[in-house]
Amino acid sequence: MDNTFLRGCLAELIGTFALVFVGGGVVCVAALADQPRLDATAIGLAEGLTLAVALTATQRASGGGLNPALTLMLWVFRRLDTRKFVGFVVAQLIGAVLAGLCLRLLFPLYIDESHLGTPHLRAFAPQGFGRADIPGIISGVGVEIFFTALVAFAYYATMIDRRGPAMGGLMVGLAQAAVVLFGYRLTGGAANPARWLGPAVWEMTAPGGSAAAVLSDHTVYWLGPIVGALLGGVLYVFVLQAPEAAPAEKR
Repeated sequence: MDNTFLRGCLAELIGTFALVFVGGGVVCVAALADQPRLDATAIGLAEGLTLAVALTATQRASGGGLNPALTLMLWVFRRLDTRKFVGFVVAQLIGAVLAGLCLRLLFPLYIDESHLGTPHLRAFAPQGFGRADIPGIISGVGVEIFFTALVAFAYYATMIDRRGPAMGGLMVGLAQAAVVLFGYRLTGGAANPARWLGPAVWEMTAPGGSAAAVLSDHTVYWLGPIVGALLGGVLYVFVLQAPEAAPAEKR
């Protein structure tokens, strides 16, 4: 197995670990009762800036997006081959689960308040955690589709389209920050299946925890980002992306 492929997988693992660890960790810190409370602005900025840095650092080594939904989009549009697609998604999920484990070890006393940073339905689950109904799930899926399409727009325009501005992962990070600011009270603003899965695995190990409650809204965080990323890619490639100018003929 070549070193380039392994280096790419390791980059996706490390980058996704950083995103999930900081994104979930700042939610856990916000739940600390004896500390000044952090609001959605701080949570959104922490997650968005981490994504911007992680994408910029890993793009040259892997270019998988640190997000299984974006990686699927890249594979569908033939920006990644099948081996990289599978390897990167596995690496992202492993990195997310390892980040969730670290959060479980760091914040064992605040799982009930913070859910270890796991995104869950909030406004769309008026009956409370673990009691999501069909209308709430449908609303959550719709919101996550929009959120992930926005992130996919930013990713394709600035990191895939070579005619876009060379700004590293900054624009994608800002898009993610906007998603969290808008969506924190709705769905948590995940726009990434790994961001949900990593802490959710360990949230189920909490004393008195219920796997059924944790998984009650899991459809939102798989279906929404996957459909959103594909929709964002389709709209950018076939609607927004201008055709490349033909080279001028030499006289």
